[in-house]
Amino acid sequence: MKNINIALLVYDISLTGGAERVALNLATEFSDLYETHLISLFDERNIFENIYPFNTCVLFRQTVSISLNLLSLSCKLRRYIQKNKINVLVSITAGVVTVANFATAKTNVQVIYAEHSNLENKTYGKKHEFRQLIGAKFSDAIVTLTNQDKNNFLKKYKISERKVCTIPNWFVSNTRENKEYNIQSKKIISVGRLEKVKGYNYLIEVAKKVYLKFPDWKWDIYGEGSLHEEIQKQVDQKKLNNFIKLKGNVKDVLDIYNNYSIFVMTSLYEGLPMVLLEAQSAGLPVVSFNCPTGPSEIVENGVNGIIVQSYDVEKMAEVLGYLMDNKELRKYYASNARINLHRYDKENVMKKWVELFEKI
Repeated sequence: MKNINIALLVYDISLTGGAERVALNLATEFSDLYETHLISLFDERNIFENIYPFNTCVLFRQTVSISLNLLSLSCKLRRYIQKNKINVLVSITAGVVTVANFATAKTNVQVIYAEHSNLENKTYGKKHEFRQLIGAKFSDAIVTLTNQDKNNFLKKYKISERKVCTIPNWFVSNTRENKEYNIQSKKIISVGRLEKVKGYNYLIEVAKKVYLKFPDWKWDIYGEGSLHEEIQKQVDQKKLNNFIKLKGNVKDVLDIYNNYSIFVMTSLYEGLPMVLLEAQSAGLPVVSFNCPTGPSEIVENGVNGIIVQSYDVEKMAEVLGYLMDNKELRKYYASNARINLHRYDKENVMKKWVELFEKI
């Protein structure tokens, strides 16, 4: 194994969002094999402590504009890289990739741009798209979460296929996964932040159609977010209070999956939707919009769930109703729910990362 000193770069480790959790998990695993550093541009809440089995560094305690402070951020990062003899820098998300590339310009440091979302997600604006361009053109390697996004990078930026590889986030299977599927349950579950990107306006339209035929069923939504009041207002206006319940956050959502019969996702965009893997781990059939990216690579249509064209409310209501009305089909999908989970085992994912480090 090569002598590799790795640093992972994140925007703000105190945000404790998906990208930050991925970075912490990767750094922990990498530290068993390499000298590993986790660098955060910012630590707005001042909570990042050196309590991990790897080296940590915060460049700026207070958040500042990356665009206006690109030079100072890059210089500080460059000094840290040189001092610690870093030779591989992994940029977690496009948000920090410009800093990574400026800091390593005209050095032998290899930059890996790890895309946490996907190229089709336009919710972050033009500045984010520009950073994706910088990452694609100037990084030494690009890691996407899905094959679909890999193909989008190749097509959009006309880069070599050798430069892009797909490495998903790993998933630790549900320890309660051996429970028998609850065929008697008449409850649907959805899990995700109460934000626009999760498409809850479409979910409510689907629910309105389904409720007319299945008034004895229930649909619970787990998660919190800025749209809580707006979504509840829509539920009230559609007179779905007896059908849809906003359940908020729970300590361990894996504990409650087995109370449900079907998992539904109506997201507009995803990177790699871990909630689908959670649902499959619990043995649930899945009905999902075919949003970019992930559902079509996680769910085998007609085998362990149903993929519906995005935004097609009529079709989703139709297939969901058919599944609700057919116990044997639900049971068949449930029996196949876990068939592809091995692809997301930590061992398989780490093997791909090690292969990438050795190659570059």
